[in-house]
Amino acid sequence: MDKTELSDLPEELLPCIFEHLPLQDLKNASLVCSVWCQAAFSGRILSRIMLRVDFRDGIQHQYRQYLVESTRAYRNVGFYYRSDQLDLDVLLTVLQKFEESIVSLKICPNYFIMVHDLQQMLVQVPNLESLYVVSRICPELGNREPGEPFPVMRKLKHLYLENDAGLQLDEIDFRTMTPKITSLDMDCDSQRALAVYDHFSSQLRELAVFFKRDDFFLPFCELQFPLLEVLDFYCDDQQFDVPTAVQAVSNFFRRLPKLRRITLRCNVNEDVLAAITESCPELTTLYLKGDNLGEKSFRHLGQLKKMKCLKVEGWIRCNILQGCSPIPSLRQLYLHSVLIDDTQGFFQLLKDIAPNLQILEAIESDIDDECLNYISCNINSLRCLVLEFCPNLTEEAFSFLDRLSQLHELKLGYLDVPPNLLELIPRNSIRRFSLYRCDKLDDAILPMVPEKFPNLSHMEIASCHRITLEGVELLRQLMPDADIDSFMLF
Repeated sequence: MDKTELSDLPEELLPCIFEHLPLQDLKNASLVCSVWCQAAFSGRILSRIMLRVDFRDGIQHQYRQYLVESTRAYRNVGFYYRSDQLDLDVLLTVLQKFEESIVSLKICPNYFIMVHDLQQMLVQVPNLESLYVVSRICPELGNREPGEPFPVMRKLKHLYLENDAGLQLDEIDFRTMTPKITSLDMDCDSQRALAVYDHFSSQLRELAVFFKRDDFFLPFCELQFPLLEVLDFYCDDQQFDVPTAVQAVSNFFRRLPKLRRITLRCNVNEDVLAAITESCPELTTLYLKGDNLGEKSFRHLGQLKKMKCLKVEGWIRCNILQGCSPIPSLRQLYLHSVLIDDTQGFFQLLKDIAPNLQILEAIESDIDDECLNYISCNINSLRCLVLEFCPNLTEEAFSFLDRLSQLHELKLGYLDVPPNLLELIPRNSIRRFSLYRCDKLDDAILPMVPEKFPNLSHMEIASCHRITLEGVELLRQLMPDADIDSFMLF
């Protein structure tokens, strides 16, 4: 039977194939020929791609030439420029070129953006759905005449403001400019900011709030967000030393029954955690710091029957899980910058609480050989293991990995792994293997990869400074069916 080549397929099938490619592979495919290039950057695929226009190098006119001639209908655009060297006409030319297709706009000046310039930009993007202003919005200088009013962006759903200074300007009122937003991300450090949150409270589904000052913390906690599903909450840890603040935060979470994802960038205490677990039954993802949590504090997590992902930072006690009932839905555990008084004791409790755990990511963790040996023997459901900045691991640790019979992905980063790493790793089921900043490894290990990883389909090598591009190319020749990525970042 004759083999069918990609060139034999109808051209209309190419976008369907390309939709499943990682971004780097998509870029590579676009270089094959003009037909593939058009298919790679068309239709729904463009929703995954942001056009980054960087004016900071002073080449605005080249952008004008290339982009005006472009036939791609870019949907996501990011502008980076120097506030004191902005050529607004060039920027507006680019926006006018793609105005009908742009749904996401990211504005990133290095210092500030003038209110008039922002107004001119927004007029050009009538179909905008997401707006990110990564800068301070400043009033006009001198005696400049008032500009045109800001457009009403009825299609806008997501609004991000890095700084709430623009809320203090009379020319800007996001309550009328963006009447239908469902996602809001900004500081709450002024009365006007609090008023904006209050105005949109009944319609927001996603919310990120950062309190740099305490003045508006308790008033914010009195607001109600009945539809809220995603929350990123960042406040001063000292708030949780004050009983009135703890009570206010606890009551705040009791009014959020639809929450599915919470990121708590603060050291909550057990009372707040109990309020979350009792009142948010739909929760699937929980990120938190553990410094203020005592023993058995995680016993409340057993009430979260839908939780899939738990991320913990800070210092925790090994018996923090004691008394927690099993959570069969828990699939992912991320331990970032975590210190545990007895790491193996923690995993002994975890084994029964998360019987279906598939992903374990330990970054800046004190996992040692004995602990990894226990994990390999007792948490057999693991499919992905990430170990970075784990200084207590020695050569012996890597010989345990074959006991994880379902392990398909292994990532090692910033580890003092020995040059004979692959001699220590037995044959295994790993399909995806990543090495990041493992500086003792060199080209000598690469010819061993096909033997040690017979099921490998993807390998990534990043910033391993003794591994050369020539060595990576040789590996590609030895494994032509595997996807080998190399990033030499210095």
